[in-house]
Amino acid sequence: MTRVLVTGGCGFIGSNFVRTVLAERPDWEVVNLDKLTYAGRLENLADVAGDPRYRLVKGDICDPEAVAEAMTGCTVAVNFAAETHVDRSLLGAAHFIDTDMKGVLVLLEEARRTGLGRFVQISTDEVYGSIADGSFDENCVLNPRNPYAASKAGGDRLAFAYWATYGVPVVITRASNNY
Repeated sequence: MTRVLVTGGCGFIGSNFVRTVLAERPDWEVVNLDKLTYAGRLENLADVAGDPRYRLVKGDICDPEAVAEAMTGCTVAVNFAAETHVDRSLLGAAHFIDTDMKGVLVLLEEARRTGLGRFVQISTDEVYGSIADGSFDENCVLNPRNPYAASKAGGDRLAFAYWATYGVPVVITRASNNY
């Protein structure tokens, strides 16, 4: 049975991912590591809380022990955990750096240590900055314009560096607004 670690799985996007995995992959287990802050709500996954293939671990991705415990036996990790919202980052950038960069580092170190099969970094189009016309693609220069975007870009670059340096199999996605 495939076991996937989902970080931030009680948030809006993460909870929909958890629900989809459980519905579409009957041979997969989900371990959800979530700090349960303003963005993570237990109610988002109340409908799957009793599923024997689902386990919630309350913890912080900045805590190496919590990450090691949650990642045990996993072959895939999908990192939705993040401080979010540009306006919040303007009031307190340090929290964003802690979670979106240090937390990603902790996850990547554990992925490297355990030989994880795949690490998926969920990012944002905010890392590209503003665009007058057209669209962004993965070849565009990163040009973050606020602390939130800069912290996400930093996490992305760490993920890329762990692929380039240590061979950790990394995928980085950069979505636009989700609703």
